[in-house]
Amino acid sequence: MVVVTYTRTECGVDFKNHDITLAVLNMEDIIHGHPKNFQINLGFQYEEDYLYCEDMRVCDLLNLKDVSSPVYVYSKKQIEANINKYKTAMKNSGRNIQLSYSVKANMNPSILELMRNHGLFLTLVSGHELRLALDLGQEPGKIVFNGNGKMNWEVDLACRSGVLLNVDSIFNMRQTIDVCKAGGYVANVLFRINPDINPNVHGYVSTGQEGSKFGISADELEEVLEMATTFEKIRVVGLHCHIGSTIREPEKFKQSTRVLVDLFNKLRSRFPDLYVLNLGGGLSIPYKSQISLPQKCKQVVQCEIDKNDDQEIARLYDNLLTSKLTLSTFLEAIKPLPRGKEIFLKLQEQVPSECLVPEPNDLLSSISDIIPPEAKVILEPGRSLVGNSAILLSRVLGTKLSKKKNFIVIDGAMTEVIRPCLYGAYHHVELAEPSRAAHLQNASDQSKLVWDVVGPVCESADFIGKDRLLFTPHEGCSIAVFDTGAYCSSMGSNYNMRVRPAELLVDGEKVKVIRRSETFEDMMKLYTNYYCFSQ
Repeated sequence: MVVVTYTRTECGVDFKNHDITLAVLNMEDIIHGHPKNFQINLGFQYEEDYLYCEDMRVCDLLNLKDVSSPVYVYSKKQIEANINKYKTAMKNSGRNIQLSYSVKANMNPSILELMRNHGLFLTLVSGHELRLALDLGQEPGKIVFNGNGKMNWEVDLACRSGVLLNVDSIFNMRQTIDVCKAGGYVANVLFRINPDINPNVHGYVSTGQEGSKFGISADELEEVLEMATTFEKIRVVGLHCHIGSTIREPEKFKQSTRVLVDLFNKLRSRFPDLYVLNLGGGLSIPYKSQISLPQKCKQVVQCEIDKNDDQEIARLYDNLLTSKLTLSTFLEAIKPLPRGKEIFLKLQEQVPSECLVPEPNDLLSSISDIIPPEAKVILEPGRSLVGNSAILLSRVLGTKLSKKKNFIVIDGAMTEVIRPCLYGAYHHVELAEPSRAAHLQNASDQSKLVWDVVGPVCESADFIGKDRLLFTPHEGCSIAVFDTGAYCSSMGSNYNMRVRPAELLVDGEKVKVIRRSETFEDMMKLYTNYYCFSQ
């Protein structure tokens, strides 16, 4: 794999030292005027109204050779911080927990290599993802292969390689047996159970309810168990379930864990090699972490502080009001405090659900006491490891104003960030540099307008964000779409013959091109008659 590396000076960034105090962004800052300098997370911050990824000013990244807009920009520091948050929670759980990265979230080989270097397993859903993992040197015993429909060659590669294979149905069990018979393999099998749990997420990312295409239902389970028992080449090593993605309620993981643990205890005498509990399903991330505390919630917190004279909660609350903490960070910080849990529960009914995103510690705390000490638990997050580690950096093509709608048209589109179109999902959008529009030279906050941020694709569904309060950008202004590290590049397309963009990984003052931009020639070389016509 060829990786191009650039330094900070090659991007045209001066080395002027900035003496800056960073504050945390919240929605009141966006609406009423944010400070020129604030930190979004460990990977991204604003300095003098310019967005930085670690030590790199992101608008300067567009000056790199062979880099054009749009481009995905990843922070290595943020990815590693997300990994370490899980590792800390796993260590504190007192159980044998293994982290396995869900490759479908983002399959860039450089990101997979980073996960592998941190000791993570890889969870896959296709034969080509399996080929990639093996080519990168991932040990077969550290690979989990999921999927409700596997082709024979995929099952053959999985069994031949010795990976952990999740069996999803009666026909998948029969298929696995046939492949093992033909190749003389022993398959390391886990049964994917459908626990019939509603995770309270968008229907397109719910995977563990009755009627889902995923998992073995209760009325099919015994037939699958019997098939595995009667064929000696099937080594049953574990149980698996996956209830969905963007999960905000740790209780849902607890419910699915109970289902697996009950079955685990029943089947241990029948399958002596059984030792793995593979708990699928991914935590959400705070896509709306910038939101402010509603007025009613402020009254609840202030009343508790006045009544109990709780200095620690008062200190945290002051940090929230002065933009030193995001709302989601404030809620996370008060929960362990003596009266914090009570306040959290009171706020739970009124705080927007997007701010109540659980942390890895919440997940592990909810399940650790019901996990058998002899079991090895495999978690398989994706979004919560890479989602907040990237932006899509685009340029503004122009603006359109009308009586009903104002539009900022950018060169990024649904081909790079399909989640708003597909799920109605929210991604925060912000200018990545100060606007140079003529009427904004001495602008106040009242100069902001409400915009729909849209792409150039020939679909009305091609929008990135609706009703966003932003300054009027100049043509060519760089603009950032946040939290695009998961399910954006991996779900990209060539619709309208748009080339897939480059991807950059920032590490301090260094930048690596970890994927070059596609070209017209890249797209056309797959069409056998094209060059005959073009000559």
